[in-house]
Amino acid sequence: MIEFMVIALPRSGTTWASNWLTTDTTHCLHDPLYEHHYRNWDSIPSRKVLGVSCTGAYNFSDWVRSHPARKVILHRSLIEINRSLDAIGAPKLSVGDERKLDAIEGLHVDWQDLFCDPVEIYEYLVQKSFDGERHAALARIEMQPQFSGLTINRGVTRQLLDELRSM
Repeated sequence: MIEFMVIALPRSGTTWASNWLTTDTTHCLHDPLYEHHYRNWDSIPSRKVLGVSCTGAYNFSDWVRSHPARKVILHRSLIEINRSLDAIGAPKLSVGDERKLDAIEGLHVDWQDLFCDPVEIYEYLVQKSFDGERHAALARIEMQPQFSGLTINRGVTRQLLDELRSM
């Protein structure tokens, strides 16, 4: 079962967060919507405490709101997000996307808090003491998804797109 979630718009540190939140006792999946419908997340097998760090779940905010997992919602300026999306050739987001993110209940923080003020985020999500040594080592690393190597479940993608169109 998913115990914690990091929800954000794209280009807001979720790849880095998934790495940071994967430890000896936790496993944090990055953007699991590429392979698993959100309704199936709780059945993803893991021997560790399972979490997600996702840039698409905000589109399904009713489901996210109803899920009992602890949630951190990362916020980044839409101007910065769109600049970063443009740099990788991805479509820009709108104010409507920000509103969907705002509608999710949980601990709302600036995405830079992952790097500058991480203790509360870490301890709230993984329910254990902050590992400052590991955080300091990871904070020096920039992480990006390897888009060319992503595994995409086309059936799940079609289902999610159909849901979005019907909203």
